[in-house]
Amino acid sequence: MQLDFTSNIFEKESINLDGNTEYIVRGGRHLFSQLPKAFDGISSIAVIGWGSQGPAQAQNLRDSLEGSGITVKVGLRKGSKSWSKAEAAGFTEASGTLGEMFEVIASADLVILLISDAAQVTLHEQIFKSMKKGATLGLSHGFLLGHLSSVGKDFPEDLNVIAVCPKGMGPSVRRLYEQGKEVNGAGINTSFAVHQDIDGKATDYAIGWAVALGAPSAS
Repeated sequence: MQLDFTSNIFEKESINLDGNTEYIVRGGRHLFSQLPKAFDGISSIAVIGWGSQGPAQAQNLRDSLEGSGITVKVGLRKGSKSWSKAEAAGFTEASGTLGEMFEVIASADLVILLISDAAQVTLHEQIFKSMKKGATLGLSHGFLLGHLSSVGKDFPEDLNVIAVCPKGMGPSVRRLYEQGKEVNGAGINTSFAVHQDIDGKATDYAIGWAVALGAPSAS
């Protein structure tokens, strides 16, 4: 397992954990100004799903990227019971920030897939086909990678594949992000990983995503 990484945007630091050296990026709102550079080439981020992580990640990303020119959209199935909940959080069809999931996926440069494990098994092939060539797929746990490996498949070769995994449930990710408005660095730590990097930008996309979620450290 490679615990080191290289970023063109963020400064990393080393820490010693039980005799092992690991590297982290220490987050905080002072890094939000670097997010447009970290997300170079991304103008639209799709958050797919509105379960535990979806509301927190969509709102945190939207708030962190305000004024950056990067649009955060929520994609849900038509008729989803969560549609009205997303609207209540400020995502609307009228503003172009809420739509049918496959339409949102097709328009996005970064697709953050936060639907259930069962839905990932059923829908992943359609999701892959809907994504733009050269786009980035973001995951918040390793289930889909494990599933594909178990059936002898892999992700499409023309996609970046990254993961950012908050160390807490979605409501805590949002609550501590909001606390960070008063206490810089408040938030939920994340782990990040790069499974596939087609353009040399995947690592900074992952770290940028973690910073935008309000993570005080990403490793």
